[in-house]
Amino acid sequence: MATLPDKAAATLAWLSVVRVYNLCDAAMTARLAELGLRVGEHEVLANLLRTPGMTQQELAKRCFVAKSGISMMLTRMEAQGLLRREADAKDGRIKRLYLSETGEPLAQQSMAIQDEIVGLMMAPLSTRELAAMTELSGRVCDTLENLARS
Repeated sequence: MATLPDKAAATLAWLSVVRVYNLCDAAMTARLAELGLRVGEHEVLANLLRTPGMTQQELAKRCFVAKSGISMMLTRMEAQGLLRREADAKDGRIKRLYLSETGEPLAQQSMAIQDEIVGLMMAPLSTRELAAMTELSGRVCDTLENLARS
């Protein structure tokens, strides 16, 4: 069994993660507002740009949003002409999601903002520190995923 870390050190590390997340979210919120987007809408656009043809359920899981919440957002974004739903070729009950001709360039613009913010945010770290951060975050995620399953 793993030894538990010092509570104060663990709390300090956790609060630093929360602070980084909140500051990144604030920066993304401000910059995406220039495009008329919210962070959740950016997540939808970014996921559909990377993986066209996802189902609503797959998208909800990737965006860490409840299916009902993603449904309302997709309906609004479809009405704005940013995406379209198409019946699956093999199973007409399944709807696949795709960016529209209007949604794709907007997704590319929002991804450019994300890339810029992530680049600036990580600029103070060396390649070795980035690799360590990735490895450490992976271990923490593994622990939390195991906790969620038990």
